[in-house]
Order: sequence, then C-alpha cells, then structure tokens
Amino acid sequence: MKRNTRIVAAVIAFAASAILAASTLCTWAIAHGASMRWRLLFRALCHGIPKRCLELWSVPMPICARCVAIYLGLIAGIALFMILPRLQEITARGILGFGILPMFVDGITQLAMLRESTNPLRIETGLLAGMAFALWALTAVESHVLSTA
Repeated sequence: MKRNTRIVAAVIAFAASAILAASTLCTWAIAHGASMRWRLLFRALCHGIPKRCLELWSVPMPICARCVAIYLGLIAGIALFMILPRLQEITARGILGFGILPMFVDGITQLAMLRESTNPLRIETGLLAGMAFALWALTAVESHVLSTA
C-alpha cells in the first residue's frame, strides 16, 4: 500500500472513530445527568432525530443509526481494502454507485412519504455506503499516479 493511501486510510479511520467515540461519550454523559443540549454539538454532522437514533444507556445517541453505520462502514471499508485484491478505480467507482443506491432509495422513498424506514434498514444501507465509499477512496488514491513536471 502506498504512503498516500496509508495516510488517507488513517485520516478516514481517525475521523470516523473520533466521531463515534465522541457521540458515545456524549450519550454516556447525558445518561449520567448532563443536559440533552450536548446533542446539539453533533447537529452539523447529523439531524439527530431521536426516533432515528440508536439508544445507549436508554438515551438516544446524538447521531442517527444511519450515520453510526456509515462511520462503522468507513472503518470496515478500510479493512476490506486491505484484504481484497487491488481493484481498478473505475470498478471501485461502480461499487460506490451500487453501494450508495440502497441508501439513496431508502432516503428518497422516506422523504417522499411513501414509507417509513426502520433503524435496521438505516444500519444496513449506511454500512454498505460507508464501506463502498472507503473502498473507492482508497482505490482512487492507490491508483493515482503523481506526475512530476
């Protein structure tokens, strides 16, 4: 694995892990007496609608189930990149398209009020999208050739 790919993988893993850890810590703090207003810190990252959030310690996390799954998917996608044979970037881009399609359909049909999504479905679609994105991003960086002019 190239140096730039390792750097991008580390940045993705760190960001995803930090957001998951911070949201878990926030949930724990609220469960132990902190104000629910701490959830607002995560508003820039996610809508945080309580009924769409996973619960820890009987408190909804500040990020929704889909976002939790996307961040977990990013980490899983890094592991997947490491164990899979190298893909061409165009193949990884196709995988990304197919990987985000279920999340897109789920979100659009819910937005159009055709149906109500469920947290298990949000988790499945988020994991798939996160893994596909990480796989594509790392493949793109790995296959990029720097030109020296």
